[in-house]
Amino acid sequence: MSGEGPASADDERRALEDLLRRLGATDAELADAFSSRTGSPSDFALELLLRAGRRPLTADEAAAAAGLTREEFTQVWQALGFLQGADDEARIPAALIDALPVVALATREWLGDAAARGLARVIGSTTAQLAEAVVDAFRIGFEVPQLSAGTSYSTVVEQYVELTRASLPALEALVCATLEAHLVRVAAGVWSPDEEQVAARRDLTVGFADLVGYTALSRTMSPGELATLLADFEDAVGDSVAAHRGRLVKLIGDGVMFVADSAELGCAAALDICERVTAAELPPVRVGLDHGPVLSRSGDYFGEVVNLAARLVALARPGTVVVSEAVAAAAGAGFTLERLPEQALKGFQAPAVSYRLVGR
Repeated sequence: MSGEGPASADDERRALEDLLRRLGATDAELADAFSSRTGSPSDFALELLLRAGRRPLTADEAAAAAGLTREEFTQVWQALGFLQGADDEARIPAALIDALPVVALATREWLGDAAARGLARVIGSTTAQLAEAVVDAFRIGFEVPQLSAGTSYSTVVEQYVELTRASLPALEALVCATLEAHLVRVAAGVWSPDEEQVAARRDLTVGFADLVGYTALSRTMSPGELATLLADFEDAVGDSVAAHRGRLVKLIGDGVMFVADSAELGCAAALDICERVTAAELPPVRVGLDHGPVLSRSGDYFGEVVNLAARLVALARPGTVVVSEAVAAAAGAGFTLERLPEQALKGFQAPAVSYRLVGR
């Protein structure tokens, strides 16, 4: 309808109602979509498409279908990142319930209750982050330009539905294939149980990289400029870590945490980060590295090695890398190191022995 002139509010509503009816909305749902319903007709159109004609379930129905007690279902549902209100409105996707019996099996026969809930939390947080990235990218990259060009809202919603219908299967296949590849990668890594045999431990090099002066700089930037800065920083660090067979664990405001399988790979990645950040004309970065056994839990890492790596960042000058004594000992002769004066670090009793990583 672009170029045909602005549609009236009544025309837009009729077009949206027609689309929602074709997707399976009931009269009651239509009334809700245009009145008190949280969200917008476009959100509801997506929900209807993904229902694929199957009505949502109440919590009691979902628990029974998944082979869980109501309490067990509520725990899993909340672990996946969804709120469970006091009412029993039918709002739980039937397709999701199809996958929940494996949680019941994992809880009762394989992993135990705590481990199964922990796995559910990881799945929930990971998929929530992916969903936000996909929706935000669509809104900024497609919806906003279309509306700015004069395309009617109802047409944009219909295009949204068709784009989802066409592309979602490929996205789901990519996510599944990526998960399978990472399962193979992680399973091939070296690990050991902790002394109490309740957690996995790995020997890794842990790194933290922080942008210098980010807080002050961010106050002078528009949201768009800030988003571009963070995206460029994430690209530079992510490319450096991947090039040295490491993994970007998480973004932490103006910094990132990453891991590598060896001190040599960690040092190479850290130097590469500094070079790529400079080449991208970003603010300088400071990097801290430590090496040793870490507790692996829910895709994240914990322990003294992680804490020391985070503290060493403060000792680095802009554009440089500071490493621990353990990294210096394990990195080998391929790197040039400059010993720094011992300094007290918050949370550590003895002064830290550290080195500036000069180069290769």
